[in-house]
Amino acid sequence: MAFLLLFTISLAGFCHEAQKQTKSLLAETLSQKWLECESADEGEYQKLLKDFEAEVKKAAPSVTVTYYFPEAKVIHENILEGIRDGDRQKIAENVLSWEILQKSLINFQLEQFYYSYGILIFVIIVVASLFLLFVVLYLVTSKLRKENQTYTREMIQMQETERERISNELHDTVCQDLRELQFQLKEEKSVVLCQKIASDVRDTCYALTPSDLREGLFEALVSLCEFLKKQSGVNIILFVQDELKNNQNFRNFSKEKNLNIYRIVQEILNNAVKHSGSESISVLVRTLDEKNFKIIVSDEGKGFDFKTALKKKKHFGLKNIQARSENIGGKTVFNSAAGEGTQVTVVVPL
Repeated sequence: MAFLLLFTISLAGFCHEAQKQTKSLLAETLSQKWLECESADEGEYQKLLKDFEAEVKKAAPSVTVTYYFPEAKVIHENILEGIRDGDRQKIAENVLSWEILQKSLINFQLEQFYYSYGILIFVIIVVASLFLLFVVLYLVTSKLRKENQTYTREMIQMQETERERISNELHDTVCQDLRELQFQLKEEKSVVLCQKIASDVRDTCYALTPSDLREGLFEALVSLCEFLKKQSGVNIILFVQDELKNNQNFRNFSKEKNLNIYRIVQEILNNAVKHSGSESISVLVRTLDEKNFKIIVSDEGKGFDFKTALKKKKHFGLKNIQARSENIGGKTVFNSAAGEGTQVTVVVPL
């Protein structure tokens, strides 16, 4: 739209310049001046002829006039030549031709004026139509975007509710049954197996609904990194800036916002652990400015093509990361290339 506006202004300038160039293509008719010379006596004639010659010189046709009407230059030169030779007949004939040319130039001026402003009006109509189309498209896409964000938010909320339900079910049924079974078993191998199963179930429950979020986002991120490090064997290094730890906005995020941030980091780390092949992953949490902070997750693994991965149906996790980022008013940027590792930057408003 800015380009169209600049184009319209430029065209308006062009039309104005075209009008200005054609406004005074020739000086006003010289017929009256010549008639005064012809009607004067011999003494007065010479004086008036000098004035007439000066007017003729002032009326020299411009480059624009000569371009459209080459005869204008010939007529002008003939008049001057007639003055020098004292040929009244030649002057009179060419002054008449000059008068006829003047009328042609007036018609030409009007045509140029209407043509220039016709183009301008046409472009204004086109720009106005495009602007209205842009407004309509913007309103439609804005409505669709809001509906999509609402739908995504509801889907995420349903996911979290279902995760919490499954976690509670596992904890209240399977974990309890395993505890009872553990007391009843006598063989040491069976007891160890039962303990392992119970531990796995507890880990699954934690992954579904992290209890550390009740204490705060920082504590939950620490536990997440330690849990994934223990589970995967990958060295996960977490650093949270002290200034951010003490920031009250950071400490007092809503439960929903904390959960979204946690899930974003969890998804990024899970992807890095499973697919990067890197032996070490770093997580840096620091302030960006007064209104935002950022989380940077980096690995030195094999990397990937983000655009290609995003198109694949199986990479729902990447879309989920983006959707959660939008839900909290933030954004996520993936910087990765084959063989050069991956860096994911999540910008979150405080």
